[in-house]
Amino acid sequence: MTVFAFDRDWTVDVNPHPRHDAVPLEWVRHLAHETNHAVYAIGNQDLADEAAIPGVVDIVGRHPDQWGEWLGSKQPDGRYERFPTRRERLALIADLHPNADQYIVVDDLDLSDVNDWTHYHAWDFVPAVKNGNIDPGLPWCTPRTDGGSPTTAASITRPDLDGLRSFLDEHADADAFELAYHSDHGSQQRLVGDASIVERTVRRPAAAITVECVALPPSGETFRVRLDDIRSLQAVEPPADLFTVDGETPLARAKSLADIAATAPDQVEFATVIDLLDSDDSTVRETVLDAVQSLAEARPEGCLTVLPALRSHLADDTHATPVLKCLAPIAAARPADIAPFVPDVIPYLLTDDARQQRSAARIISEVASDHPADVVDAVPALSAIVANELAGFDYALFALNRTAAEHPDEVRPAATTLTEVLEDESLDVQPRLNATAALGRIASEYPDAALDAIEPLADLIDADNQRLRANAAGVLGDIAKGHATELVPYVDQLAVLLESDDDYALVNTTAALSRVADTNPTAVEHLTKQYISLLDYDHRLVRLNACWMLGHVRADPAASRLDDVRINDDDERVRNRAAWALTEIDQPH
Repeated sequence: MTVFAFDRDWTVDVNPHPRHDAVPLEWVRHLAHETNHAVYAIGNQDLADEAAIPGVVDIVGRHPDQWGEWLGSKQPDGRYERFPTRRERLALIADLHPNADQYIVVDDLDLSDVNDWTHYHAWDFVPAVKNGNIDPGLPWCTPRTDGGSPTTAASITRPDLDGLRSFLDEHADADAFELAYHSDHGSQQRLVGDASIVERTVRRPAAAITVECVALPPSGETFRVRLDDIRSLQAVEPPADLFTVDGETPLARAKSLADIAATAPDQVEFATVIDLLDSDDSTVRETVLDAVQSLAEARPEGCLTVLPALRSHLADDTHATPVLKCLAPIAAARPADIAPFVPDVIPYLLTDDARQQRSAARIISEVASDHPADVVDAVPALSAIVANELAGFDYALFALNRTAAEHPDEVRPAATTLTEVLEDESLDVQPRLNATAALGRIASEYPDAALDAIEPLADLIDADNQRLRANAAGVLGDIAKGHATELVPYVDQLAVLLESDDDYALVNTTAALSRVADTNPTAVEHLTKQYISLLDYDHRLVRLNACWMLGHVRADPAASRLDDVRINDDDERVRNRAAWALTEIDQPH
């Protein structure tokens, strides 16, 4: 026996939700009077009369010793002194049926937290009943023509945009969906492996919002449906035999595998992939590699078992392009596992095939992100890609940046190329950010390597992008470690950033100017007043740099404020540097 508890409003069709399925009143009556199930009304008590089922007063009445606790006395207006809450009502019902097989509550309120009760919204309960998940003996169960069965009672009926978006997000891991929709050919019902909102149609008010769907095998076709034409969408478990790789010839089996990998990659067995990749027929191998590309995007970790086969085919010019495309997403997820491929990938960085070049650069950049030491041999080729703006330009720049972080000596020869990138105003911001970051890492160890970049870096101080300004100040600060005098002509350009409210820009700028002050104090002493004000800045490194600068220029007006910092600053390094600055100021000058 199952115990049912029904809300009324936005649950039963006497007052349905405006956009979702409601439970027919006749279902509630049938469950109560034509089955051995127990049925109660727990929301609006009008349902008790409409369906002739027990309501809250009846429920409490079956606990006579608790009447006063739950209801109290009846008032002149016909109401009781108190009423149990929804969750308390469910507990009282469960006490009446301790041996029930299951307890189901159907309510537009979320009651999934109630122990022992399974909660459904009406729009989930209706398809669950129809698909036999509640009681396969109920008269409303309908046989499924596609052989699928629901994974849950998860469905949405006549969805609006927000409802569909939420549903797809919530069920992103579903193996498949059953889509019911209207078309020019009448009502249609199809199994799809994926459904996604076409965002471009959302952004165009005049366009009908559409949903792009990918049918499950054998068709695997991509098609679009207007949102207004969708009748329902339900998460389902596809038939088990739908994803069986079949075919009388290896090529037929490879095509079957590619179809399944494209529409339902989680259903693919990698043993089949490895077996077919070993084929002597290059057309079969190429078809299987198409499947591996789909699998690499969806299941990169699973593709590790295929790596030996991929490596053996990388040297084959016939298959180099698809193999590189397979390796790139695997490298993004498992760079350490692709690091051994780097020597095999490097030759493709300077190939004449732009597709191979782009994929190779991406692979190197993914490995460089976590294992820069493994890509140092690729630096000359990466530099050539950047210098000549070849395919894979952005990936190559990122790889140079990451490699310079740990091996600036290896990237040092690329300093001139990186300088040309940061000078190029036609480029997007991200490549120029990577160029300034890489150049800063080189200049931090080898300041002289970036001397030719001083002027273009100074020009970036007034760039529109905040991060680009901050990066430029940082590189200038690194150059100042060994060549502070070279920055003297650019002091006033740098000083503009002393008014910035960006911590990164201020830290870099104050550091650069304090290094200039060390060797050329007269070049920055006109900034004393601004540096005194920076002793109150939140970021400790800004205050630390301010102490350095004020000490280098022996700023007498700062003595009182520095003494306060020496005593009261909450950072020990800042207090110590303020004390040093006071010592410098006290020296004869």
